[in-house]
Amino acid sequence: MKKFVKSSKQNWLAWAVGVAYLVMALTRPVTAARAAVLSVQTFVELIATLVTVFVFVGLFQVWVNDAFIMRHMGEGSGLKGITLGAGLGTVLHGPLMGVFPLFRALLAKGAKLGVVIAIVSTWATKLPMIPLEIRLFGWKFALLRNGLLFASAFVMAPLMELALGKEWGPRYRARIATEIEQEAE
Repeated sequence: MKKFVKSSKQNWLAWAVGVAYLVMALTRPVTAARAAVLSVQTFVELIATLVTVFVFVGLFQVWVNDAFIMRHMGEGSGLKGITLGAGLGTVLHGPLMGVFPLFRALLAKGAKLGVVIAIVSTWATKLPMIPLEIRLFGWKFALLRNGLLFASAFVMAPLMELALGKEWGPRYRARIATEIEQEAE
C-alpha cells in the first residue's frame, strides 16, 4: 500500500488527467471520445521516438564512462564544457522532451548543470536547417536568430548555476543514486 501511495504522489499529473477524462466522459462523452482518440494517436506517434531515445540513453550510460563526462563536461570543464554543450544542442534532433532522459544521464555521470543548460538553450538552433531558414527568411534573420540562440547558452548556463547554487549538482546526483537503489529493490 505504501508503494501505491508513493507512486500516486509521484504520478499525480497522470491521476489528474485520468480524473479529467472521467469527468469529461460523464459530462461530454463525444468530446471525451475525441480527446481519447487524439491521445492514442499522439502516443503512437511519439512511441517510436521515445523508444529510440531510451535505447540511445541506455547505450550512452553503458558506453560513455563517467571520467570522460567529468573531464569534458564536468565542474572543471569551464568554457570548453559549455561550448561543447552548446554545440551538442545544435546537432541533436528530436523533440526536446524526448532527450530529457539524456540530460538526466549526463547530470548523473557528472556533467555540470551549465553544460545541460547550454544544450537546452541551443536546442532550437539546428545546423542542417539553416540553409532552409536563409532561403525562407533571408541570411540576416537566420544568422541573427541562430547566433543569438547560441550566445544565449553562454548567458543562461552561468545564470542557472548561480541561481541554483554549487551544491545543486551533487544533491541531484545523490538523489538519482538513491532513486536507482530504490528501483533495484
